[in-house]
Amino acid sequence: MKLMKMMSIVLIGGAFLAGCGSKPGEDDRYGPAAQWAADALLKHYWNDGASGMNNAYPYAEEREGHLNYWWKAHAVDAMVDAYERTGDEAYAEKAALIVKSIIKRNGSLYNGFYDDMEWLALSALRLYDATGDETMKGYVLKLWGDIKTAWWEDELGGMAWKKDQRHSRNACSNGPAAILAARLYDRFGDEADLAWAKKIYDWEKTYLVDPASGLVYDGLVLEDDGRLNVNRDWIFTYNNGTFLGAAVELYKITGDEAYLADAEKTAAAALKHHSDDATGVMKSEGTGDGGLFKGILIRYLANLYEAGGSERIRDAIYYNADALLAKGSTQDVGLFGTAWDRPHEEPLDLTVQLSGVFLLEAAAKLERLEGK
Repeated sequence: MKLMKMMSIVLIGGAFLAGCGSKPGEDDRYGPAAQWAADALLKHYWNDGASGMNNAYPYAEEREGHLNYWWKAHAVDAMVDAYERTGDEAYAEKAALIVKSIIKRNGSLYNGFYDDMEWLALSALRLYDATGDETMKGYVLKLWGDIKTAWWEDELGGMAWKKDQRHSRNACSNGPAAILAARLYDRFGDEADLAWAKKIYDWEKTYLVDPASGLVYDGLVLEDDGRLNVNRDWIFTYNNGTFLGAAVELYKITGDEAYLADAEKTAAAALKHHSDDATGVMKSEGTGDGGLFKGILIRYLANLYEAGGSERIRDAIYYNADALLAKGSTQDVGLFGTAWDRPHEEPLDLTVQLSGVFLLEAAAKLERLEGK
């Protein structure tokens, strides 16, 4: 039954793409869709006056009162995705504008949330990789210097989540930090960064990853008696994504198959846990911050597939992309819902739209890889 549903969605998605003004062949289903999504993102969210993305669509002044530092960091990623796919420097220019607008509006490069700074460092590093912009490299290295102060120098260890709430040691601050450290080592060769990546990764695997399933728990919580316990009630897509993302980076650096096995195990568990049993489409995680979560998982699943991950990862990304194109949006509007097989509702947070963009960019990336 699921196979029949998937075939139906693929056919509908293909018809949708054919109506976008370009008639894609079998090997070019998702490139036009990714371009359409990038165009829609800019059309609905770009703000020339602010040199960045609005928090929500439609624009309303009361919804723009808060910066949402980490949302905007992911908007940088969206622009870098489009630049890598097209080579159009306008996307790289917009990415740089967003980085600078975050810093300007924040009043500082630094932030009270360690994970927020990690997201900005990761996106700025990607922009540096793509363009060689030394200003972005400088931002990344300054952020990394501050991020390292998150590490607890006690018997337990781990990266704190927030500067004024250091007892919280969460997957959201450890996974991205391990990815960042590994990428910094890969780019610049500082052995200390590789040691950081391994230390943070090992800590997260020890304390927050279920050894049986591979699922990643949200973090350690402080109990009334002062003990720290694992919060097993919260299992989010993005935490699974960044843990497997760190495993992929370490596998690429070291060639150690154990990291690839960790990534595959968590990927399989995450796809099963976070997909609807009836439809096979990934579940909604709501608006606000949660709107970004599954888009982040998709990004790192695509990286896993590129590094040698299983075909089920590719199939899951294509399946969800087809569902989004068939049921989760319309060609004329180009806005995505919290569930990828249902229409959007307004006001629509930037986070939700970015997740849909990331999904279609990931599908286009895998399509390019298969075409090589």
